[in-house]
Amino acid sequence: MQFADIIIPLGVENFFTYSVPTEYEGTVAVGGLVVVSFVKNKRYTGVVYALHSNPPVGFETRPIERVIEEGFALSASHLKFLLWLSEYYMAPPGEVTRAALPVAMRLESYTSLCLAADWQEDGTGGVELSLMEREVIGVFRQNGEICMAEVEKLLRRKDVYVAVRSLLEQGIIQVKESVDDLFKPKLERLVRWARVFSGEELGKIIDSLKRAKAQQKMLCDWIMYCDEHHTDSLPKAEFTGVIGNSTAALKGLCERGVLEVATIEVSRLDSTGEEVQEMHALSGEQERALEQVRGHFKERDCVLLQGVTSSGKTEVYIHLIEETIRQGKQVLYLLPEIALTVQIVKRLRRVFGDRVGVYHSGMTDSARAEMWRRQNGENPYPVVLGVRSSIFLPYRNLGLVIIDEEHEASYKQKEPAPRYHGRDAAIMLGKMNGAKILLGSATPSFESYQNAMSGKYGFVELTTRFGEVMMPELMFVDVKEYRRKKMMKGSFTPVLYEEMKRVLERGMQVILFQNRRGYSTFLQCNHCGAILKCKHCDVSMTYYRFRNTLNCHYCGSLRPVPTVCEECGQGHYVNRTPGTERIEEEVKQYFPEARVARMDLEVMSNKVKFRALIEEFEAGNLDILIGTQMVSKGLDFERVKLVGVMDADSLVSFPDFRAEERAYDMLMQVSGRSGRKGEQGKVVIQVADRENRVYRLVEKGSFHGFYSFLSREREMFHYPPFSRLIQIELRHVNEYSLRNAANELARKLRERLERRVCGPAEPEVARVRKMYRIQVLIKAEQGLSLSKLKTFIRQKCDELLKGESGKGLKVYFDVDPL
Repeated sequence: MQFADIIIPLGVENFFTYSVPTEYEGTVAVGGLVVVSFVKNKRYTGVVYALHSNPPVGFETRPIERVIEEGFALSASHLKFLLWLSEYYMAPPGEVTRAALPVAMRLESYTSLCLAADWQEDGTGGVELSLMEREVIGVFRQNGEICMAEVEKLLRRKDVYVAVRSLLEQGIIQVKESVDDLFKPKLERLVRWARVFSGEELGKIIDSLKRAKAQQKMLCDWIMYCDEHHTDSLPKAEFTGVIGNSTAALKGLCERGVLEVATIEVSRLDSTGEEVQEMHALSGEQERALEQVRGHFKERDCVLLQGVTSSGKTEVYIHLIEETIRQGKQVLYLLPEIALTVQIVKRLRRVFGDRVGVYHSGMTDSARAEMWRRQNGENPYPVVLGVRSSIFLPYRNLGLVIIDEEHEASYKQKEPAPRYHGRDAAIMLGKMNGAKILLGSATPSFESYQNAMSGKYGFVELTTRFGEVMMPELMFVDVKEYRRKKMMKGSFTPVLYEEMKRVLERGMQVILFQNRRGYSTFLQCNHCGAILKCKHCDVSMTYYRFRNTLNCHYCGSLRPVPTVCEECGQGHYVNRTPGTERIEEEVKQYFPEARVARMDLEVMSNKVKFRALIEEFEAGNLDILIGTQMVSKGLDFERVKLVGVMDADSLVSFPDFRAEERAYDMLMQVSGRSGRKGEQGKVVIQVADRENRVYRLVEKGSFHGFYSFLSREREMFHYPPFSRLIQIELRHVNEYSLRNAANELARKLRERLERRVCGPAEPEVARVRKMYRIQVLIKAEQGLSLSKLKTFIRQKCDELLKGESGKGLKVYFDVDPL
């Protein structure tokens, strides 16, 4: 008998063994998707990890219930990559599989009800059924297998529970667990010619329809439409709108064999009908950089391309992509944000047309499943453009991985698990597939830069902007001084206000960067000074004026604004630090003629809004764009001549060893949006702490100098890139129990790891969703075996969870935390 080890898409360790029924022995394959029963007969879509003939000892196996789709299986290399992610990031294989597969391909069971197969109408055992019970039976007879909620909905009653329970006890209906189909193709009804007709044949048909005027008119209109638009088919919905909505006339033409209504499968994936154009010629420096990248690829797998903003890195990428496609290989092009895909996909499709596929979380579940099927089929996209989740797609012949803006923290997945880093995982994906990896950034991460300086990566620089455009002029403005003199206009210093006025008068555009959403980041009592916090989390709530509510960005809870202070009962809450919503209000107040838009997660809820806003701004239909980090990452707008940073101090003042690195990156990146074409642009950075060392380093503009300055501190205190970090987070509803458990774990770890253990310590937000949090940090110096370290950490955590202190405790691992 054959057995299969299955990965269940849940946060459970190890694999689970099932028997393979005889009828499936030829169709169950390693990497295939199967339906299995797991925990209280719930059905799940599992992934086959291994096939063998060794029966498990100590328990009786359940059988695989069915194969989801014959011939569909993850390749051995794909499965190996997913298991590497599981091992490296200390996440159960099921969690990785759950993250990798689109929802439509890992549908779990839902509890549904149906009539018992052996029940007969007269088989009630002499028990007379109530009117309600008969109505419930009628619903099941008409609809088949449905869930409880649907029964209530169809009967329009909320009191059917007693009747359903009685029918269950009598065996008339039964509980049934089912898993939906893996993937339902998108179908479309198409009106088209039944066959090819000559002009003479059509003339005879029209003459024969003299008594069927409606059919004759519909046919004549259809002939004219086909000639004018050079087509021979049309979706039925469009046909009825353009040609005519007479169902009888269309049916008559179909019965005569002139037209037919066909149901066809159509793609959910975007495509372009635009003509493919030639690649742009490279400048001398771009050509030199391309040659250097090619040279490094002969000796190394990975190369770091550091190019100042607007130096033309994307054009270098495009030339490398074209070379890779000519070799018959695939390309993965990673970006940190969905917003960036809008502009980049236009540039790639201008050169490569419909050979470019896009994959990100903004797509529908069905579209993502279709992308999976295509990439696993015989005609995959040669180029895949996407965000970090694109690493989970199947690749048959990966030749090049491009990771643009590789320094971005957005590549790190934080919640839920697996907490992987998209950049690092993509590098490993490339190495496993024998592909070359190109990292690109104007401000590389310290880890990548250290690897380049040590010779592990190749290193190439682009030091000037394309077209010899000058770097923008940086102006640091002291907000504290202008506030003292009472010269501020809301959140704007006179310098920023006058620069905006000058740029707008010339018909150019402005970007304002404020790294906070909402109207006010917190509300404070004007009497006692108390800050309004979330009831479930230890964090202040953000105020949104347009809906007059408070919102917690950690648990998502909403609440109205109290009329008086909840602490003292006397004072009233006032707005404090402004967010993007308030900046937008002030801009409209001071520049009433300007056309203003805002780009943050509150207004950019889907890819359509992203695309529409970016296209509007790119076309010059907007004057001022206000946004959070979204506006700082790789966007290219020709008419932007001024960038304003509203509050730079908020970037620097985080209690995190990476805070200065992130602040430097953010300021350099957002500055790079100004003056990308034509004359020199300007950047006005509003600060209160003018003497902060980060601002001095930004003014100098030397990344190498910035890295050298900060890396000495990193090395002294054993932080990345000179060590590796593993963060263990403990959560519990009881603060006292949590502290005891955290202290016990730290003591167990210090028995062998000694000074490598830091903490326990509370994070910046010590309570989320009513769960208290404490973190323990492990610093692993270079040369220490990470696999042995992880094994030891798991062992001590398992001991803790099995002991008295482990009751109700949750443990989470984060390898290479950000």
